Amino acid sequence: MTEKATPRLRPMGLAARMILFLTLALVPLGVVAYFQTAKLQEETRLRSQLSLVALTEAAAVGERQTVLRAQGGAQALGATLGHEMIAGGDAETCSMRLGSYLAASPGYSHGLVLTVDGQVPCSSSGRDIDVAEFPRMQAIVADPGPRAWLNQEAPLSGRPVIVVAEPFFLGGELAGHVLLSVPSELFSGGASRGTNGFDDIVTFNQDGELLTSRNGLARSAGELPADLDLASLVGARAQSFAARSVDGDTLVYAAAPLVPGMVYALGIWSPDNAEAEAITVNGIAKALPLLMWAASVIVAFLAVNRLVIRHIKRLSRRMRIFARTRRIPEHRTHLEMPAELAEMEDDFLDMADAILRDEAQQENALREKTILLKEVHHRVKNNLQLISSIMNMQIRQAGEAETKFVLQRLQDRIRSLATIHRNLYQTEDLGHVDAGALLIDLVGQMTDMTEVAGEPVKVTTDLEHIEAVPDQAVPLSLLTAEALTNAMKYASPPEGLTQAELSVRFRYQGGGKAMLEISNSVAPDGPSEPEMRVEPAGLGSRLIQAFTTQLGGSLTQEREGGRYRVYVTFALKDFEADEDLPTKVPDVPDF
Repeated sequence: MTEKATPRLRPMGLAARMILFLTLALVPLGVVAYFQTAKLQEETRLRSQLSLVALTEAAAVGERQTVLRAQGGAQALGATLGHEMIAGGDAETCSMRLGSYLAASPGYSHGLVLTVDGQVPCSSSGRDIDVAEFPRMQAIVADPGPRAWLNQEAPLSGRPVIVVAEPFFLGGELAGHVLLSVPSELFSGGASRGTNGFDDIVTFNQDGELLTSRNGLARSAGELPADLDLASLVGARAQSFAARSVDGDTLVYAAAPLVPGMVYALGIWSPDNAEAEAITVNGIAKALPLLMWAASVIVAFLAVNRLVIRHIKRLSRRMRIFARTRRIPEHRTHLEMPAELAEMEDDFLDMADAILRDEAQQENALREKTILLKEVHHRVKNNLQLISSIMNMQIRQAGEAETKFVLQRLQDRIRSLATIHRNLYQTEDLGHVDAGALLIDLVGQMTDMTEVAGEPVKVTTDLEHIEAVPDQAVPLSLLTAEALTNAMKYASPPEGLTQAELSVRFRYQGGGKAMLEISNSVAPDGPSEPEMRVEPAGLGSRLIQAFTTQLGGSLTQEREGGRYRVYVTFALKDFEADEDLPTKVPDVPDF
C-alpha cells in the first residue's frame, strides 16, 4: 500500500518576489518621506491652529470689550455704592445713584448690589428683590466670584440679557457683588462671517452655558461638538480641533478665552475654509509614500507580467496540456516573447517531441512483452489442463481406491494452478490480480456438484475484490484449494440437520492487511482435528502451513462449537517492477 503523500510547499511566485524586493528598496525612502511629511503636516497644523485662535479672538473682540466694560462699571459701582451701603447709607439714594449711572452709561438695562449675606440693598429699578426667587443669585452667595450668564427673559426688561456679576471688596474683604444686565444684542458686534470666513462665533461661561451666538442660539446648538462638553474647554489653553457636530457634520472649532475664568469664545469653521483645511488633513499627505510604493509596484508588475509572467504562464499551460493529452502545440510565439523565453519554448518543444518518440517505443516494447507474458500464462494453463486430462485417464484405469484418491488430490492441485494462470492470462494488468475474482472462480469450480452423505453442501461465500500481486495470488489460491479440500472432505451436517455447511470469507482488514477464513460444520462426535485418511499423515496441514509461510501471514486452525475453522491473516505487498512475475508453485515438503 502507498503512504499518504505529504503536501508540497509551493515557492513564492515571481510577482511576489518582485514586490518584496521592490518594497525592500523603497522602504528607506518611504520612511524618510513619511516622517518629513508628518513633520511638515504637524507644523502646518500648529500654524493653522494659532491662526484660527487668533481669528476667533479677533472676531469676538466686541463680546470681550462688552464684558470688560461691564466688569469695569461693576467694579466702579462696587467701590462707591457698596461702601456707602455697608456704611449705613440710604437704599433709596443708592438706587437713584445706580439708576443715574446706568442712564449716563448706555448699554445697561438693569443693575443691583448683592451683599455677601444675600441681601439686595439697592437696584436701578428701585424695587425690592428677594434673592430666594433667583437661583443664580443664591449660587453667587454660596460661591462668590465673577460670573456671567444668559437670562432669556429678564423680569424687568423682558428681553434676553447677559448678567455680569463682579465682586467688590472693602478693607480687603469680600463685601458683595454688583450685577449689571447687558442686552444680548450688544454682544453681536465685531467681525462678520464675510470678514474672516467663520460659520459662527459663540460665547459661553465658566459652566459651559451658551451666552451669545452670531447665528442664534437655536441654530448654534446643532453646530456644537457632539461628544464634547463646553465646560471641558474652561481653563484650557487656546486650541483648535476638528470634531463631529450634533447635526453630524465634521466642523473645525477654535476655543479661546475672552475673559479668563469667566467668558470664552468658540469659533466654528467649515472644513472647506482655507484657514481650517490644515486641521482636517485626513492623512493623504502621509499616505504619499504608500501611494508612491503602490504606483511603483503596479508599474513594475505590469511590465514584468507583460514581458515575462504571461509568457511563462502560457508555456506552463502548454506543458500541462502536453502532460495531460500528449499533444504538442502547433505554433510558436517567438515574436511575442523575449529571446530567453523563446529559447526555453524551443527546448520544451524539442523535449516533448523526444518524449513522444521514447514513449511510443516503450509502449511498443511493453505491448510485446505483455503479449508474450500472456502467451506464457496461456501455454502454462493449457499444459496444466493437458496434464490434468492425462491424470484423469490414469484415474479411470487405476484399480485401487487409494491410488485413485491420491491422483484425484493431485489433479485438484493442478487444476488450481491452471485456474491461476487462466486468470493471469485474462487480466489486463499483469502486475496486479483481483484475488477476490480468483477465489470466486476457484471456490465455484471446487464446490460444484460436491455432496456429503448424499446431500449437496451448503456453500456460503463472502469474497471481497482485493488486488494482490501474483507473488501472493499463487500461494493464496493454493492455500485456499488445500483448506477447501480438507473442509469438504471432513464436513458433516450439524446436529439436527441433514446438509453440511461450508463457508469461505476473504476480507480487507485495513492497515494493508487481509484475512482468509475457511470453515466447515462438523458433527458433535467428530474429530477435533481432521487427519488425512489416504494421503501421508498431515500432508494437507503441512501444505497449508507452507503456503501461509510464503504469504508471510499467521495461521490459526481451531474448532469452535460445531465448526472447524482455518483462519489466515497476511499483509498485502506492493508490486516491485524489477521482480519477475512468479508462476512457480511454492516449495512444499516431498510426499
